[in-house]
Amino acid sequence: MKNGKRVVAAFMVAGALGMAGLGGITAYADQKEGTAGSVSERGLKQGAYDVETEGAAYENGWERPEKETEYVYCVASVSKVYVTAAVMQLADEGKVRLEDPITEYLPEFSMADDRYRKITVRMLMDHTSGIMGTTQKGAFLYGTAAPIHHEELFSVLGRQRLKSEPGEFSAYCNDGFDLLERIVESVTGKSYAQYVKENLAAPLGAKATGTGNEIESLQNLAPAYTAKGLRYENEASMSLGAGGIYATAADTARFGSAFFEGDHTLLSEGAKKEMGKCWNQGDAFMDQNGLGWDEISFPRYEKAGVIGYGKGGDVKNDHAYLMVAPKEKVSVAVLSNGGSSTLNGLLAEAIMDVCLEEMGIVIPKEPKGSCEIVSEIPAEYDAFAGDYVTSNALAGGDQISRVTFPDHKYMHVEMIGAYRTSCMDYVLTKEGSFAQLTAEVADSGLEDARIAMNPEILSFVTAASGQVYIACVKKEVMPEFGEHVRKTYVGERLKENKVSDAAQSSWQEICGVDLLLDGEIWSSQNYDTAITNLVMTAEAPGYVFFVNGMGTRLLRIKDEAHAVSFLTVPSSTGRDQVDAELIREGEERKLLLSTGLDYVVGEGLSRFDGKEKTISLKTGKATWYFIDDAIANGEVSIASRPESSAVYVYSRYGEVLYSTHVVDASATLPMPKGGKIVFLGEDGGSVELN
Repeated sequence: MKNGKRVVAAFMVAGALGMAGLGGITAYADQKEGTAGSVSERGLKQGAYDVETEGAAYENGWERPEKETEYVYCVASVSKVYVTAAVMQLADEGKVRLEDPITEYLPEFSMADDRYRKITVRMLMDHTSGIMGTTQKGAFLYGTAAPIHHEELFSVLGRQRLKSEPGEFSAYCNDGFDLLERIVESVTGKSYAQYVKENLAAPLGAKATGTGNEIESLQNLAPAYTAKGLRYENEASMSLGAGGIYATAADTARFGSAFFEGDHTLLSEGAKKEMGKCWNQGDAFMDQNGLGWDEISFPRYEKAGVIGYGKGGDVKNDHAYLMVAPKEKVSVAVLSNGGSSTLNGLLAEAIMDVCLEEMGIVIPKEPKGSCEIVSEIPAEYDAFAGDYVTSNALAGGDQISRVTFPDHKYMHVEMIGAYRTSCMDYVLTKEGSFAQLTAEVADSGLEDARIAMNPEILSFVTAASGQVYIACVKKEVMPEFGEHVRKTYVGERLKENKVSDAAQSSWQEICGVDLLLDGEIWSSQNYDTAITNLVMTAEAPGYVFFVNGMGTRLLRIKDEAHAVSFLTVPSSTGRDQVDAELIREGEERKLLLSTGLDYVVGEGLSRFDGKEKTISLKTGKATWYFIDDAIANGEVSIASRPESSAVYVYSRYGEVLYSTHVVDASATLPMPKGGKIVFLGEDGGSVELN
């Protein structure tokens, strides 16, 4: 940092999430006794956090130990700020205009929806493009890089429709930032990796910063461990624009310092100001992001006159958060292996608070809310009774929420998921919203009903279209980390969908039959969640739950071969939508997804009884077997296999019991009763078994 110092301290931490410290944690620490320890003890499995500040206020702090290892992490979706900054550099140079349609820079790009021509460069940056969400094919790999995601992106998007009118509302969209990556390459004639090194990393002296397609050459990568202590091969994020930057915490914080007022190392003041504009100037429940940034204001910081920018990110093993106060010139980066971007964000805020306090700026705590309860729910609320599709993290994604108002005394919500149903009750408040109770009225009785400690506050909003949405305010409190207030639309009224008996039967036929991932490269992390299902419920005829690794989505049956996403909810609740198509390919029935993934309907699967000695491999083709009872609870050994291959064993519930992507994996394969095994590789290769 020019004309300034970074003050850091090093710790070895046994994290609160259960794994002994695997490496150094680099932490900001102020000079007050106990600060360093209290911050570090909010620990993660393994992680790093670093601070960039300007000025000499911290010159008496601890210095970084000479021999400390600085681990490199995937900064996940913090990468979106990097690619946005890259395009803004080109805008500063007059080579890109934010209001231009993206086809101006990507003439070969098209979609199966004529509205794609309206998508502008700005819409990619603020998530308002209307693109469905995330192309999964080849996006996240183990061990080595491969360009499949880059090569397939245009092809996958070329078969997609838009989920909304371009510019209508913001809903998180990874594909938009991979398109920004392509714009950088198209305009400059350089690979994105080269551009990052030359134009984003080098000017900052960020020598450890790279991209996922360079995974083999990146040094000091943070090792990835499972909750059981198994170390996996390094993760290669090939979705470079959306999530493929790798860096140390120091490099990431240094990148954040480029957004300080008066710093023109990377961007002009105009470009930085543009990135800090909120696309949404009115509705508090719509996404509040700027260009690249998730947050461009933090309410409790604003009360102290501090404007802050924030961006979090998660891939399978690594998690990140970058927080910048441009005027006060503080940049905090928290990177971890394990945990989540939410935890990292809370830790970043705690460190930011300490930094600002040293400057004499005290950030107030969020006041505790209070609710005045209304004992009788007016009859006008009956109009909101009925079924809604809502998104719930505990349910793993979409669920059907059935709303009723028993005796007009409280609101009862029956939450019907793909595999489980639960209930929750709420009471009406004087403000017209509904506060969550600690327990169901059926269990506690209305007289003893109490509002939950940090209640979910729900309200109904009727749009101009007549559609009814559910808005939610939720304070998430994590002891020893902090608290985060979330405001968003979480659902919309579910419309009746009448379909033919033939269409209903076509989808019902494959419900309960395992759907097995096919067509992915052998190193794809998608094989960690390769077995999925469709689930139908009598409560919602004409709809089907699709359960996969990215979370459950409720799809509307269109006909015998097509089921589609339908959400119009104007927030990131509607992110990562997916359409599905049933086809027959030779002897197999397959489910094709708009995300680029294909699944084989696992009926009539060949049985693996241990007599097979050679398994031939095929490029882009998974060889699946059902484990025969004759060998159940036994073992089979791998005698040899090609380097470019993988073997997985799954339990009857689809859980991974064995993977060759575990470092130094045993050659002995477990054979669980009712389980499955898959062999992956390339043409000409084979796995030899004992």
